[in-house]
Amino acid sequence: MPSEAENDTSEQNEDVYELVLPPGIPSKVIIAACKEFNTDVVKAYADVETGLADVTSRDLLAFRADKETIEKIREFVEEETRKFINE
Repeated sequence: MPSEAENDTSEQNEDVYELVLPPGIPSKVIIAACKEFNTDVVKAYADVETGLADVTSRDLLAFRADKETIEKIREFVEEETRKFINE
């Protein structure tokens, strides 16, 4: 369960974006992105489709940063995940 501080968004900067990671992203890709962009992973709560018509709310991982950095992280994660799949 998120702490009270994590639920309080009134003090958050509007220029901060989140890149929510779908289930299945390899942990080595997430760790590499953290090191490459000097960032941390945060918890995000999102709805996930689990079937044709089923939706479940789940705790997921996300990167939080400015818009430009989030776009770079997204590209990095996509590229590294493709490399991981092709290994």
